[in-house]
Amino acid sequence: MITMKEAFRHQKFLAGLQSMCGHYLADRDFYTKKVEKHLRAKVLPGQENEDVDISEPRRYTVQEVIDFCRVLMDEEEKLAAAVHKAKSEMDFDLDTAVIANRSRRALAEKLKQETGFEPMHTLRRGSGTGYVLDKDGKPTTFSYDIDTVVTIDFDRGKVKNQSQALFREAEKLSIEIDRAMLAEVVDYEPKFDPNDAMQNVLDDFLASRK
Repeated sequence: MITMKEAFRHQKFLAGLQSMCGHYLADRDFYTKKVEKHLRAKVLPGQENEDVDISEPRRYTVQEVIDFCRVLMDEEEKLAAAVHKAKSEMDFDLDTAVIANRSRRALAEKLKQETGFEPMHTLRRGSGTGYVLDKDGKPTTFSYDIDTVVTIDFDRGKVKNQSQALFREAEKLSIEIDRAMLAEVVDYEPKFDPNDAMQNVLDDFLASRK
């Protein structure tokens, strides 16, 4: 048995292990063999040809990584089923709470950013052109500066209060989420230790099969 919080952490760890396997299997040097054929006899009769393996050194075989990945997939499925069962037995809708709180915090952050905006201006010297009539009635051009001023177009105090209210609501719900994550148990026994390095997990798994 593990807590819901531990289950989520383990799900991330399993996903990381699968990503590591995917990295190996996507590497051409890992799944191919490279041989140099030294064709000496073609140039000088009596000389022997030689095949030299110049493949990249491998810690694991392709099949070992595939086998490990299959085990990870099985564990991922078992854990997902256990998490789903535990969630369905809760009197607290964890998924909805997490989604709602994510949106609440995102909006609160945007409003906080807006209320922190300071007025700004950009002065472009001589960028404007105007026309006037001279004493003879002929049009004459002249240049002038243009100052672009940017200010907020909302009630700063009102938006600030809304942002703070959202943060308070999010914090309150976060406490409820944390309480549920620590109190709820998931019927699953971890096969791997998420505190261990991923490389060590794969090494230990392969060693256990020998």
